[in-house]
Amino acid sequence: MGTFFFFVLAVMSLAGFTWLGIVKAKQRRELLVQFAASQGWTWTERDDSWAARFVDRPFGQGDNRKARNVLQGICRGRPMVAFDYSYETHSTDSKGNRTTSTHRFSFCALELPFWVPRTELVPEGPFGRIGTALGMKDLELESEDFNRRYRVRTDNPKFAYDVLPPRTMEGLLTRPALRIRLSGTDAVSWDDGRHDPAALLARLDALTAVIDGIPEFVWSDLKGTTP
Repeated sequence: MGTFFFFVLAVMSLAGFTWLGIVKAKQRRELLVQFAASQGWTWTERDDSWAARFVDRPFGQGDNRKARNVLQGICRGRPMVAFDYSYETHSTDSKGNRTTSTHRFSFCALELPFWVPRTELVPEGPFGRIGTALGMKDLELESEDFNRRYRVRTDNPKFAYDVLPPRTMEGLLTRPALRIRLSGTDAVSWDDGRHDPAALLARLDALTAVIDGIPEFVWSDLKGTTP
């Protein structure tokens, strides 16, 4: 009798957690729909084609890649997209038991007018060893404060120096440290977890500040440039 009671209790608890998860997911969808409308953007529940649109981190890893809660529209005059991105990785222990892990990120991108060399800003920390694996060079800039805050990696050192003038570096130092990458025709930022309106707007503002801070001569030099 006791075993049956605990079984029923476990089933009821599982049902309760499932129901709570469904309610929270619905509330979050409604919040994002309202947020998108307030910005003049569109919301799409799922569009996995975006999971294949970008190639650098955090993309191109694992399997079962998904793009959910896709927001699209215009931000400060530039086309933008933002979505919850996830993928799965698998491991097997010595007994043959398989474990699946889901990795989740909030991602956003602004479209650039011309193709640019890949340049990435990563907050100093455990990600510091990835630069060599990506084939990118680490740079030291004029600002020691900025060098302590960010690791700068690039395919083109001259471009990186040009697009990070002192004013841009000073502006980034006043914001929370973010992962930022300029690559191809995209300026992107990403973070762990799912996006929320306030954090998304902060990342888009940071990307906008970086783009707006690029000197005009850089854009002139980039006209007609291709990979």
